[in-house]
Amino acid sequence: MTLGELLREKKKNGKKILAPYVCAGFPAIEATLPILGALAQAGADCVELGVPFSDPLADGPMIQKASSVALQNGMTLSRALEMAESFTALSGTPVLLMSYLNPILRMGPERFAQKARDAGVSACIVPDLPFEETGLLAGSPPLVRFAAPNTPDERLSRIAALNPPFLYCVSVFGVTGARSGIESYTLDFLRRVGAATPVPALAGFGVSSAAQAASLAKDADGVIVGSALVKALESTHGPSEAARAAAAFLKPFRKSLDAASKAATS
Repeated sequence: MTLGELLREKKKNGKKILAPYVCAGFPAIEATLPILGALAQAGADCVELGVPFSDPLADGPMIQKASSVALQNGMTLSRALEMAESFTALSGTPVLLMSYLNPILRMGPERFAQKARDAGVSACIVPDLPFEETGLLAGSPPLVRFAAPNTPDERLSRIAALNPPFLYCVSVFGVTGARSGIESYTLDFLRRVGAATPVPALAGFGVSSAAQAASLAKDADGVIVGSALVKALESTHGPSEAARAAAAFLKPFRKSLDAASKAATS
C-alpha cells in the first residue's frame, strides 16, 4: 500500500493523521533512529525525517538551531538516507524525507531519486522546489505538495490534480515555529481545502500543543508537528533519554487526535 493509499484509508475511516518531524542528527546522530522508533511506537502514522541545511528558509529559530547542530554533528543527505533505510528495514511506519533542494542538486536528482527509493522512503518534501519545476524529481518517491492560505483556488485544483500523498497545508503566514493560538484565516483555509479536494490535508507550521492539534483536526485530516517536538528534544542527553522524551511528547497528541477522530465519526 502506498503512503497516499494509506492516508486516504485513514481519512475514509475518520482517523486523524499524526506526522511528527525529526531533524536528522539532532540532538545527536546516534539519537535519531531511537527517536524515530519511539515516535512510531507512540502512535505516529508517518514520520518526517528532515535533512539539515545551512539556509532553511521555511524554518523558524528552533529548527534552524537544530539544523546547525546536526550539521556540526556531521549529518548529510547521504547519512540521512542511510538512517531512513535502517528505519524502514525495521518498521512499517512510513518515512517522509524532507530536504531543501540544494543538497539534492549537489547529490544529483537522479542519484537522489534512486537512493531515496532504495531507502524505502515513502514520499519526499522539498519546500523550496517550485510547483512548476517538480519534473526535476520525476523519478523520486512521490512528492508532497504545499498549499497556503493565499493559494488561489485554481492553483489548488492544479496541485490536487497531481494526486500527491497528501497536501501539506501551511497554516500560517510565516516560517515554522510553535505558536500559542490559531488564526481565524487558518480554519477558513483548511475548510476551503477540504471542500476543494479529496486529497488528505495535514496542517503544519505552528502546531504546538495537543489541544491545538485537536482544534485544527476539526477542519483538517491531521497535523504535522515539528518545532515543538524539536524543542522537547533539545535538552536531552543520550539516545535513550531522547527517545523517551519523544514518546512522552507525542502521546498526548495521539490521544487528542484519537478523541477528535471519535468525535468526527460519532
